[in-house]
Parts: sequence; C-alpha cells; structure tokens
Amino acid sequence: MNDETALVLRKLKDADGNYIWNHNADTIFGKSVFISEFMSNVNNGNKPIAFGDFSYYWIVNRSGILVRTLAEKFALSQQTGYLACEYLDARLLRSEAIKVLKLS
Repeated sequence: MNDETALVLRKLKDADGNYIWNHNADTIFGKSVFISEFMSNVNNGNKPIAFGDFSYYWIVNRSGILVRTLAEKFALSQQTGYLACEYLDARLLRSEAIKVLKLS
C-alpha cells in the first residue's frame, strides 16, 4: 500500500473500538505493513493493497551489472560520467500466495 492508503487504514477501528493498525510495530492483525508509492491510491476500481506471503515473489538477477565510463562526454569539465545497467526479472511462484484488494 502507499502512504495515502496507510493513512486511511490507520484510522480504522474494529468492532470493539480498537485501531486495527498497531502504531508501535506497523502491523495490521499481526502482519507487517510495507509502504510502496507504486501502489494505487484508495479509489473505486483501484487495487491499493497487496496481502500475502511475498517469499513466493522472486526477483532474479539475469546478468551482472554493466558499467560504462563516459569520459568523453564530460571531458571539457574535467569530469567522468558512469552509466550502469542491471537486468532483472520477477515472478510470482504461487498465485495463491498473494492477493490484491480491488475496490468497487
């Protein structure tokens, strides 16, 4: 979830009037909360929260880091530039491991 979604959830209470968000440990119902600004905001049709076991989401390094020196580009200012690229891939190994909340 992103910061806006977290702000909404921090205000929610359960049936007994207790906040569902544990402010001391950043957990909801005992599960850790992670913030990513790449997640959608809380609006109809959006998917603002992903929940589950993210150990089944693997990120794999497909090649080493490629670094190029750009000496000529910055030669007049007596500086050296560097360009770095890394190729990654990712895959969810078990589709049931992570579910995404869709608002309607």
